[in-house]
Amino acid sequence: MENIRDCFIKIFDKYLQEKEASFAKNPLGQFIRNEVPEVIKYKIDLDINKYKIVGSCGQGGWAAVPWIAIFDRDITESAQGGYYLVYLFDEKMNRVYLSLNQGWTFYKKTFGKKEGSKNIEKVSKKLRDKLLILKERHYKNLTKIYLGNGDLAEGYELGHICGVEYNLQNLPNENIFINDLVNMLNIYLELKHSLYINDFEKIVNGYVLDDKYFISDENQLNFQIQECIPEENIKIEPKKRLSPRISERGKIWPRDPGISKKAIIEANFLCEYDSSHKSFTSESSKRQYMEAHHLIPLNFQDEFENSLDVIGNIVSLCPNCHRKIHYGIFKEKEQLIEKLYLDRKDILNKFGIEITLEELKKKYKK
Repeated sequence: MENIRDCFIKIFDKYLQEKEASFAKNPLGQFIRNEVPEVIKYKIDLDINKYKIVGSCGQGGWAAVPWIAIFDRDITESAQGGYYLVYLFDEKMNRVYLSLNQGWTFYKKTFGKKEGSKNIEKVSKKLRDKLLILKERHYKNLTKIYLGNGDLAEGYELGHICGVEYNLQNLPNENIFINDLVNMLNIYLELKHSLYINDFEKIVNGYVLDDKYFISDENQLNFQIQECIPEENIKIEPKKRLSPRISERGKIWPRDPGISKKAIIEANFLCEYDSSHKSFTSESSKRQYMEAHHLIPLNFQDEFENSLDVIGNIVSLCPNCHRKIHYGIFKEKEQLIEKLYLDRKDILNKFGIEITLEELKKKYKK
């Protein structure tokens, strides 16, 4: 077998028939696992030091959806996790998709089937939106694939980011198969570079959170805090830190506007540096306008095992004090830092956050 097109025609023609036969040492199974990957590797001159190519028709029994996947070794070497390129044959052997997809097994084990289904679909959309190249290519039109009714088929459908569909009745010529695969490898590479890290778990944890937790614009964040309704009861205990999103500017740590709003309410809408400081009445709360500030700034979250986005580390400040602690010369903001730290030291400990006054001051000098 010398080309990709002929390999696929053989799978289309024989797979449903062979599924009724013995799985062990089946010639078609060996063809999918061994010969097809070799043909694809040869046709595009795939660098096996960078990529791993695997064909599968099941383990111990016939799979409803056979596949041939290309894994970037930096990201994953298994279809159970990470993101990768994969040819997916539908259960009825009418179509094959070349899909940039994700490891459904990881989502199912990490979040459970119901929550995992929501999260993998959410991450698929966010990753699709991240790919600028799709704005110029027709692959952006294929946002859905249809494989069948099985659990794995559904997982592949939800994990699909972008790709190409080939119909048995209208298969293209070999050159189109090759050009599409080369183009999809470029898209795979663009996604890898745009994410900045290869740790799939961190990528997923950063993207399953709602976008409202990753607001970097100060004005937008203050608006969210004013508008949101916080939880009634927030536990005074250490909280595991969440994963950041990675961008060209570095790590963006999540922050919950509801927790910031709760900290302002707990302070009775007063400035915690000087309660006599006045601002104005907020249209949203009908109370004095205050702003939330993380005493230990979130950009130092890497240094702490527990989350810094907790009410024990968030202080209520009037707009003037908030600007001073961010933009003032150190001599002027040092008094704020000292008072706020002494008032907060004990409650920081209750949230599992330990820091000395001198260590805190250094963070404001950087």
